[in-house]
Amino acid sequence: MKITNDRAAFYGTLGETIDIYQAEHAAAAAFNRLGGRASTRGNRQRVIVGHDTSPASDMMEAAVSAALCAAGADVLTLGTVPSGAVSFLTARCDALMGVMITGGSFDYDVSGLKFYRSNGKPVTGELLQSIHATIDSHASLNSKQAGKIKRADSRILNMYRHNLLGASNFTIFEKMKVAVDCIDSASAMFAKDLFEQMGIDVAVYERDNTFQNVPYKKSAAIIEFVKDSHSDVGFAFTANGETCFVSDADGRLIDTEKLAAIFGRIFGSETHDDAASKTVMLSESCHAALAPYIKSMGVDCRTVTGDYSYLIEEFENFDSASPEGNGVLMAVDRDAGIIFPRISAVPDGLLTAVMLLACINYTGMSLDQLSRDIPKLIRKVSIVNIPSGACLPSFNSTDLPEQINTLRSYLSGDGRITLAKPERNKIEIIVEGINPRQVEGVIEQTERLVRKSLKEKNGPIYEAKPSDKNDGKSDKSDNNDTGDKKQP
Repeated sequence: MKITNDRAAFYGTLGETIDIYQAEHAAAAAFNRLGGRASTRGNRQRVIVGHDTSPASDMMEAAVSAALCAAGADVLTLGTVPSGAVSFLTARCDALMGVMITGGSFDYDVSGLKFYRSNGKPVTGELLQSIHATIDSHASLNSKQAGKIKRADSRILNMYRHNLLGASNFTIFEKMKVAVDCIDSASAMFAKDLFEQMGIDVAVYERDNTFQNVPYKKSAAIIEFVKDSHSDVGFAFTANGETCFVSDADGRLIDTEKLAAIFGRIFGSETHDDAASKTVMLSESCHAALAPYIKSMGVDCRTVTGDYSYLIEEFENFDSASPEGNGVLMAVDRDAGIIFPRISAVPDGLLTAVMLLACINYTGMSLDQLSRDIPKLIRKVSIVNIPSGACLPSFNSTDLPEQINTLRSYLSGDGRITLAKPERNKIEIIVEGINPRQVEGVIEQTERLVRKSLKEKNGPIYEAKPSDKNDGKSDKSDNNDTGDKKQP
């Protein structure tokens, strides 16, 4: 099993890179590194274990639970639940740690492990890497007093549901109708009952097909279903329930960045209970124009360099160093989702849905009205292929950065050009702005500069492939105004 680049989890592919013995020892190593000890009679430590809907989940749950018992822990298994449930119940049930068995947002046959500390916050960074470094050690499975395994009952799972219900602080008006797609999602067992308890009419997507955690299929399905069911808003959830896809009544997708803009404006207003000098933190994956927009609402906004795991670490440090009442209102990663630290330590699609419904009720506005005045955030991605054996241009020492900065000046507002570090024989170019024609023109010019630099560096060895000319133009482009975007 390999450690991923996001420093937040172990992932592997079923039948290829998943080694069940490594999964067992990773769980036991995490137990030991987080303070677990060889148990004595009547003094065992509890570990919470949950899983998503990936095919390897049942096998992984059995193996991980047995390994934790062998390490001396009492294991409470939750079954199929969202990641947010594992995080919340780890903290609420006085557990030493939590384990979420999930493939994240990867392909359906991927599975892996996420760990949570006793306060429900994810294990990331150096601590996770130190666990990874010890998973080949068999010394961690050495308890003289093995633990027990118990399945959580409905009372324990209802604690998570009640936490979500309490998050909205409002009674949702009864005329609202919500379309819900939980196929292949760990959120399935909670979503319908949760929304009905909020007084909402729920239409559940129950067609007989499998999306296998493919985002564009999920989003396309909820767009169709929300219109067919004549609902006011639609939600579809990823396999581990961390992220939800949102559609308004007209079938326009409201992506994570637009949701963050809505939350920043509503919850950051002086009249709202959560407003008191709070800070919004964004990972650098978020659009360049998002932070200035949130700041224009009078809300403090900070951008964190790095991915989701760095965002987690940064807002924890900020919260611990901040005076009372000046904590983080919201932490946002474009791909991982939205965290509301006051309620949950991890992204939770169900919580995001509840908070959005609360905004709709609080303002008396439809989702279309809430999102209408948010600037269109345009992002286009292009891939430039690099032949094997070609030398890569040094973007720090040539005149390419200066030329790119010149192109940056053609982007109105808070546009941004990013050249991802070369990897797997490709260079990823990301151009962001609020004017589609400007973004399109700048990404074409940036491609030409990168190819020119490659040719100058390598001479005749570099030859652009036919597909190179179109990389990123359609398949890889990303326009946040996705209502007019044709789905694959």
